[in-house]
Amino acid sequence: MASGFWAVARRPRWIAALLLCLGIAAGFAALGQWQLSRSVENAVVADAPDSEIAVPLERIAEPQTEVTQPQLGRRVTVSGELVPGDFVVLTGRDDGAGPGAWLVGHLVTGDGVSLAVALGWAPDAAAASDAEAAAGQIGGDLTGRYLPSESPQESDFEAGERSALAVSELINEWPEVGAVYGGYLVLDAPVPGLDRINSPAPSREVSLNLLNVFYALEWAIFAGFAIYLWYRLVRDVVEREHADAASVE
Repeated sequence: MASGFWAVARRPRWIAALLLCLGIAAGFAALGQWQLSRSVENAVVADAPDSEIAVPLERIAEPQTEVTQPQLGRRVTVSGELVPGDFVVLTGRDDGAGPGAWLVGHLVTGDGVSLAVALGWAPDAAAASDAEAAAGQIGGDLTGRYLPSESPQESDFEAGERSALAVSELINEWPEVGAVYGGYLVLDAPVPGLDRINSPAPSREVSLNLLNVFYALEWAIFAGFAIYLWYRLVRDVVEREHADAASVE
């Protein structure tokens, strides 16, 4: 009578073969884990500069240029004065506490370069406009986060709402504009009467070494194949013994 699978598998030679295959699989698994750890160690972190260390804006950005990836979200310092009465209120700005309004000013640096500055958040447009008088006293050294200009198309003009902080749009409204920074500044400390605008640090993307990940997957497949090879060999013995028993009958 031919033996079943587990009867064959419990024979000493196949137990020894199983232990050998398990050892090989463990070795392959260890190699896979090593490759995976290498992938993490060699990960490339985007946005390498520390975004929370404030640096002079003119050191990292030039007027008339778009905001680049290394500049995006950097905390910067800038010195200048706000142009009196040159303010814009943007509505529909959700700052995490629900829709509200931003008060945006026009700052001119000592070198005559214009920069849009988000001065603070208010629950509605009227409250934002009321802070213009206090904003007019703001000047000197300012610190905030440098962000890229938004598209004018983001505003819902059909609903009568202007929500996008678009530098290209502001240029057409500012009087006697010279050179202009391509991004805008969100102040760390809002003007009196307004709340601080929520502007978190940019997230840093981590790019894994895909070649190491691929090798780790290969070793995992090899480990599984080692166990399958043992199963297939035992299965072949079982099938052969069944065939021999059938031919005898």
